[in-house]
Amino acid sequence: MADKAVPPAVYWAQRDDMLILTIQVEDIDRDNNRKVVLKENSLSFSGKGGAENKDYHCEITFFKEINVEDTKYNATARGMKFLIKKKEKGPYWTRLTQEKTKLHWLRTDFSYWKDEDDSDDEDQQRDANLEKLMAQMGESGGGLDDGDAPSMDDLDDEKDSDDEELPDLE
Repeated sequence: MADKAVPPAVYWAQRDDMLILTIQVEDIDRDNNRKVVLKENSLSFSGKGGAENKDYHCEITFFKEINVEDTKYNATARGMKFLIKKKEKGPYWTRLTQEKTKLHWLRTDFSYWKDEDDSDDEDQQRDANLEKLMAQMGESGGGLDDGDAPSMDDLDDEKDSDDEELPDLE
């Protein structure tokens, strides 16, 4: 499969104790036609998906070791989400992979990104949402349905500056 397979779009972010990885391949959960191999220093992904049912494959050799037993993942209609525990809690990794070359299919996931020195309330809320996501995934890597949508109940009802009335045109 790897001979004609193309790499999927992979997005990543990190915390001091975990990596958040998303492999974007639509309908990857169809017929369970995917293979994920996690080792202490690597992740291998293969599967078929997308509108054209293409073969996808990627190999990631991590910058440092991970804890395979505490890693959780789940397949949805949009792809696969991984919450990967680092073997050692500590400073942020300088990059995801051991290779120093840029991989065109690997991108930063700014929706989960947090700088190492950030510590405001918004980041604490984002971390709480990550913990909730991990709990939903469960021990076996399952638990999220394609229809699960995030709750919008915790958003502030305050008016933003762009909610103000505009003056009439003359």
